[in-house]
Amino acid sequence: MKRIMSAILAAVILLSCVLMTSCGSDKDEDGTPKGMKIASSDAASYKFYVPTTWQCDVSSGATMAHYSMTDTSSISVMVFTLENSDSDVSDWWKSFLSDFNNVYTDFELISEDDEAVIDEAPASKFVFKGTLVHKDEKSGSETKETFQFLQAAAVRKKALSAPEVYVITYTSSPEVYDSHIEEVNKMIEEFRFN
Repeated sequence: MKRIMSAILAAVILLSCVLMTSCGSDKDEDGTPKGMKIASSDAASYKFYVPTTWQCDVSSGATMAHYSMTDTSSISVMVFTLENSDSDVSDWWKSFLSDFNNVYTDFELISEDDEAVIDEAPASKFVFKGTLVHKDEKSGSETKETFQFLQAAAVRKKALSAPEVYVITYTSSPEVYDSHIEEVNKMIEEFRFN
């Protein structure tokens, strides 16, 4: 009788451990973070997850998702090849700013974090605003629309190929920017290089 009770107790303890381990997991069976879905294609050199409530868009060839039709806050991942093998995120940022200022006006850098991390790789995060001016060709009237951005960027250097900068960009109106920032930070946290 003592052996049977010991065997039953051991089985209960083992079952409890298994259940506690599986219930505490923050990933689904396929490795997808709970409450998220894969947004990147199989051909991408990374895995990018977005909340299941966001709408994925792969029509452009880039990894993109937006929140809804009424709140067009969006996030994208783009990869750029750097010309110089010694290039780093700050080199990319200088080049990006030049292009950005050709399209947007009223650039305002809100914050910069050079100690960020993307999948254990050193990264930088930039939060900034810019205004897009729309000009109606017929009437000549102008309308202005201001956006707030968060960009997280990391450079990956590979043997025998040029380094690449991976840029995750969150774009929103300033009015709703903060309402998605927790989700955006989770997306950046769950980003994985292949």
